[in-house]
Amino acid sequence: MLPGFGGGPGQPILVALEQALRLEGLESMRAALPPGRPSPGLVREVDAARSWIHSDPGILAYAGRSFGGRVLARLALESAPRALLLLGFPVRSQAGTPRPEDEAVLERLSCPTLIVQGARDPLGPIRTFRRLAASNRMLQLRVIPGATHSFGRGESRAIQLAAEWLRGALAS
Repeated sequence: MLPGFGGGPGQPILVALEQALRLEGLESMRAALPPGRPSPGLVREVDAARSWIHSDPGILAYAGRSFGGRVLARLALESAPRALLLLGFPVRSQAGTPRPEDEAVLERLSCPTLIVQGARDPLGPIRTFRRLAASNRMLQLRVIPGATHSFGRGESRAIQLAAEWLRGALAS
C-alpha cells in the first residue's frame, strides 16, 4: 500500500485499510514514497515501488491512496497484480487541470481494478471515471456519497468497500 502525496506509511487511511484487511484474513504491507516533488512521469516513484514489489514475490495486490494510486497504476501496466485498489484517484490537479496521462493509464489497465471515489472529489470527477469504466471492463467504480478527496465521514465506508472487494478479488 502506498500513501497519498506527502504522506507516509502511517497515513491514517492506510492504517485503517490494513486493519480492515486483517479482519478479511489478508496481510498487507505499507510503504513510503521517495520524498520531494514528483519526478517527470513518476519514474522515480515507480522505480521505488517496483523494487518493493520485486523484493516480495508474495505480493498479490496493490493499493494506493491518491498519489500512491497514480504510482501503482503505472506499475500495474508493467507488472500486473491480481487486483489493484485506487482510493481517491486524482485525474485532475489541485488547480483543476486534467491529467490525460493518468486517464490513459486507467484506460490501459489489464488487471481487476477498483476505484473508490468521493462523489464530491474535485480531483476525480465521477463522470470521468464512469466514462473510463465504460471503455475498460477491468475498471469498477464505487462512489462514496457526499465524500470529497479525503473521504471525511465516508472513510469507513470506503475502507469497508475496499477490503471486501480485495478479499473477493483475491479469492477468485
